[in-house]
Amino acid sequence: MKRILLAAALVATAAYADNAGVEENQGHKDWPSLDEWATAETLKAGTLSAEVLLGYEFVDQSGNGLKNANALITRTRLTYEATNTEGFGAKIQGQYVGPVNDHFAPDDPAYDTVNDPEAFRLHQAYLSYTGYDTHARIGAQEIILDNARFIGNVGWRFNAQSFNGGLVKNDSVENLTLLYAYTDSINGIDGEVNYARQYHLFNAEYKLCEHHKASAFAYVQRNDASADIDTFGARFWGGNDTFVHNAMLAVQRDAYYGYLSGRLDFESTDIELGVEYISGGDTARDQFQTLNGTAHAFNGWADVFLGTGAGIPTGLVDVWLKGSVSPTENMDLIGVYHYFNTAANSPAGTFSGNVGNEIDALLKYKICKNFSALTGAAFYIKGESGSPTPNKTVFWLRGTLTF
Repeated sequence: MKRILLAAALVATAAYADNAGVEENQGHKDWPSLDEWATAETLKAGTLSAEVLLGYEFVDQSGNGLKNANALITRTRLTYEATNTEGFGAKIQGQYVGPVNDHFAPDDPAYDTVNDPEAFRLHQAYLSYTGYDTHARIGAQEIILDNARFIGNVGWRFNAQSFNGGLVKNDSVENLTLLYAYTDSINGIDGEVNYARQYHLFNAEYKLCEHHKASAFAYVQRNDASADIDTFGARFWGGNDTFVHNAMLAVQRDAYYGYLSGRLDFESTDIELGVEYISGGDTARDQFQTLNGTAHAFNGWADVFLGTGAGIPTGLVDVWLKGSVSPTENMDLIGVYHYFNTAANSPAGTFSGNVGNEIDALLKYKICKNFSALTGAAFYIKGESGSPTPNKTVFWLRGTLTF
């Protein structure tokens, strides 16, 4: 994969630097030459953007003997994206995540954990082509499929997640979108490259009617050591201006997954009720794994159940009620209540019952065109006596400047 990324970078550099030769031989007239980089016209050939994110995160997890985390972290992203008249394009997005202090693990193991370690990387660096009802990319890229439960970008975390590989999507058949991607490795939220999970990703999405869609997917492991967690499933979603529904089923070895939600949309208020089932069991084959999706958006923002990524013996049933309101055009208020229970097929001799409850709250405010802020908190309360998960409180404060 390193060779693929290097080749992509060399091709992109050559395309931009040798504009005269390209115009003469291939007719591409939109690639800027090296001399043109100093002119204002160059920026019109593409989009140059930057983002600076400053965040504070407090974590208090009871019963572990650690100090409360007080993490102050920054992320700086610089992105350049361009396309030409022939349909070819390129995107380069570099980012640096840097802690301002070290009052959190893994920087200091005496504190609770905040999963935003220091890291510098090319988060995305790919070449693309769009034409003939097809879009293709090769290189480091974010991939978000369906509702991001199994394959996503983990956008909440500072390092986020991207995949190294190739992707092709085709819309030649009316109402049908076919996607295939091969990923050689994953740029993880821990700042490291993960070679343990290499995927063949298949996804077919069909527009049933104006307001409803269905998809079928297969996320197949290439490396033999993980071949027994191939994931197959289907999703059905849609709605209108008043009601939106989302349903998904998936199977993995002898493990099962189910998701169902319904949302009522009013002028400035939304109310959602949903349930998610993740199977557990005595053996790893019975424990459903949620792979490399955007886990923070599911099972509570305190991230108590991130272990579902590797399967949990007791399984999990998550029932939630979510409400959101927008008092002004620039303000959003979100509140969520979760009730957690073990799955019915929990292993014999382990805890079975109410795992806990959680209350989440978030306030987002767009202060001006280029600056937005948010603050939020998650309060997880341990369930019945014997529940394996301790109480946990998390608080966030973030500001994002874009230009």
